[in-house]
Amino acid sequence: PKMTELFQSLGDLNNVRFSAYRTAMKIRRLQKALCLDLLDLTTTHSVFKQHELNQNNQLLSVPEVINVLTTIYDGLEQKHKELVNVPLCVEMCLNWLLNVYDTGRTGKLRVLSLKIGLMCLSKGLLEEKYRHLFKEVCGAGDTCDQRQLSLMLHDAIQIPRQLGEVAAFGGSNIEPSVRSCFQHAQNKPEIDVNHFIEWMRLEPQSMVWLPVLHRVAAAETAKHQAKCNICKECPIVGFRYRSLKHFNYDVCQSCFFSGRTAKGHKLHHPMVEYCTPTTSGEDVRDFAKVLKNKFRSKKYFDKHPRLGYLPVQTVLEGDNMETPITLISMWPDQFDGMHSPELLHDDTHSRIEQYASRLAQMERTNGSLFTDNSSATGSMEDEHALIQQFCHTLGGDSPIGQPQSPAQILKSVEKEERGELDRIIADLEEEQRNLKVEYEQLKAQHLRRGLTPPSSPPDSVISLQHASEDAELIAEAKLLRQHKGRLEARMQIL
Repeated sequence: PKMTELFQSLGDLNNVRFSAYRTAMKIRRLQKALCLDLLDLTTTHSVFKQHELNQNNQLLSVPEVINVLTTIYDGLEQKHKELVNVPLCVEMCLNWLLNVYDTGRTGKLRVLSLKIGLMCLSKGLLEEKYRHLFKEVCGAGDTCDQRQLSLMLHDAIQIPRQLGEVAAFGGSNIEPSVRSCFQHAQNKPEIDVNHFIEWMRLEPQSMVWLPVLHRVAAAETAKHQAKCNICKECPIVGFRYRSLKHFNYDVCQSCFFSGRTAKGHKLHHPMVEYCTPTTSGEDVRDFAKVLKNKFRSKKYFDKHPRLGYLPVQTVLEGDNMETPITLISMWPDQFDGMHSPELLHDDTHSRIEQYASRLAQMERTNGSLFTDNSSATGSMEDEHALIQQFCHTLGGDSPIGQPQSPAQILKSVEKEERGELDRIIADLEEEQRNLKVEYEQLKAQHLRRGLTPPSSPPDSVISLQHASEDAELIAEAKLLRQHKGRLEARMQIL
């Protein structure tokens, strides 16, 4: 019942517009309910060693998983006696792990799945968590190949999948993420932990919920000496969003997540996110940016939007994330937010260009997207050019009468097929009319012969001739009727 109540309460967060934040806030609530926010990474690692969980492919039964969880929560109870109810926490955590990793209800759990699930929800520094996750799948030489990385990413992405949020992170197909990571490492056969951390710093689409989870946790107790320009909350508690277009314009997290804006501020205007109180240096830097942006037009922001994550999806592998395209996250002791990957606005043109970049085996398309050091150089320029030409036709550059979108192409094909069917039906109707005329002519000829007066030949000869002619006419008429029936049946089908 407690688990049911917990998941029902997660529905309250569905009004958060941006999927990365919505997912991270759901996971944060789950993390606190399972008391895993009290579990640090070093303790988790020592418990794994204590239970000799060295073989990642080993299957654990439910009693074995309970033993591991009991050890974890007994240790937490000693440090946080009032917060941890060991039997309840073990039962709820077991329930969650089985829901995430044992969808077939086999009663078995892989060692790697147990490790990834508990580590993702443990507390600790973000980069230390990346190191621990990588260490669980790397080989003897502290390097990781594509298969090992895919096993880790697959188990990690099951966490948002169980919450029904996986579509925004590129779907359950982790192959594009693996490819993106190795392209970032210049397509080496194996990567080391530094390559993995550099890629994770870019906040790839499939894993962006993990750093956002850490920001959500850091922002919970943050108080900012500023007033929300929309709901007038002061001080702002949680995330603070400062405009880089207007002076002294701040928004609290509830107003930002619901998409509310004050007069004069537009959603496409750049914002900076703070999960901790700002320093004087950050205030001066933001003031300079606002001053610079005051002289920039809307066209500049349309041409230079930025996206807070690294897109890794390919064609038909999931929709773009619901995230503010002009948001810069200021995360303390991390990389500079100005190096976050950039992508064009989520409209038809940029989507087709994004598809083109994948088909051309590129991370960025030249000229239409900003390139950085991690961008791969494409070799399939002819294919890229064809799709870029199609992008131009979407912009209205196509010749008159030429289809300008996939929907119009389908309509034109359907129109051609319909015209061909109409021509076939017209031909069949014409053939039927001709047969009908021929049938009437034969019938009239038969009647005229029947009324012709007898001539000089003997009656027996005449009767034999009439009988033979009648038999031929009857047979011919029968064939015509059969042919007419077939034509009518074909017309009915058409």
